[in-house]
Amino acid sequence: MKVDAIIVGQGLAGSLMAWQLLRGNLRVLVVDRDEAVTSSKVAAGLLTPLTGSRFNLSEAVIERLNYALNFYWELENDHDAKFFHHQTIARLFRNPREKKAWEDRLRKDPGKLEEFHSPLGALDESITATGGGFEMKRGGWLDVPQFLEVTRQHLLERISYAIGDLSADDVSMTDTGVRWKNVEASKIIFCEGWMGNQNRFFDWITMHPALGEILDLKIPALESEKRIINSGGWMIPRGNGIFRAGSTYRHDFDRIEPSDEGEAEVMQKIRSITSAPIEVIDRRAAVRPIIKRSQVFMGVHPEHSNVAFLNGLGSKGVMNGPWYAARLAQHLFTNAPLPEEADIRSNLI
Repeated sequence: MKVDAIIVGQGLAGSLMAWQLLRGNLRVLVVDRDEAVTSSKVAAGLLTPLTGSRFNLSEAVIERLNYALNFYWELENDHDAKFFHHQTIARLFRNPREKKAWEDRLRKDPGKLEEFHSPLGALDESITATGGGFEMKRGGWLDVPQFLEVTRQHLLERISYAIGDLSADDVSMTDTGVRWKNVEASKIIFCEGWMGNQNRFFDWITMHPALGEILDLKIPALESEKRIINSGGWMIPRGNGIFRAGSTYRHDFDRIEPSDEGEAEVMQKIRSITSAPIEVIDRRAAVRPIIKRSQVFMGVHPEHSNVAFLNGLGSKGVMNGPWYAARLAQHLFTNAPLPEEADIRSNLI
């Protein structure tokens, strides 16, 4: 079997990579362990244009946001699917410092921010918003498991998906690319999440994985709330008074499963948002891939130009991922330059 690229891992990064290569009429084989619990399958999928306590909005952010929204919209139309949900975000100020930072940002960049905010609408009396806030527009959330399933089904239809545990030790170099078992490919791209440096090609990349826990909550008093609520913690309405809420961020973990400590930490954040009665109906946990300065790392191996890497999409992966995957696809098959800040050859660590 001959393909243009083998992609190792069908999480968010591997799926985005597959779509970008397929768009270029390239033949791919995605090899995935098909695990029930992964960081992509657990991820909330939030897309928030204005992030952090300083609400920065660079031209790069706008470019990547526009690219991502168009990317998801086109895929939904082409495949008669729904996985991205445009939703207003009620961004509540956590303290006077945040409020001042927002007011300063508005004075500095009123034109640039115009399409991204509106006044905060009425909130349920159980929601704490004593410091005020605003409504963030052009945000929402990606139903990541649904996106992954649509991707998997499309790959299966093209005979481009295989369940398996592809070890880097079983990959050999050839004159024209790489070989794995009976598959020959021009390129192999490792998109393995938090275990991305546990193979012989990329074991020199330092990763600081973090365990994240989220909860599914039933809050009947907020059944009519349609906005995402964000104020330190976050709550995504899923309908019928059900909210997905989170999250934790811990580097010191010895097992990957929900914990009472994680539940307590998330509930503390949600209790700072609402005083309404809450029932915990589910708990989830997975490990995030975190690389130096929480940045995306991608590109080709310093010595093996046919071996590539895409990882570290992190909490902004839904917004940034499509753009970065497109840049890597162009780099691999047209030799287009990579963004220097993300190129592993420019950031040897």
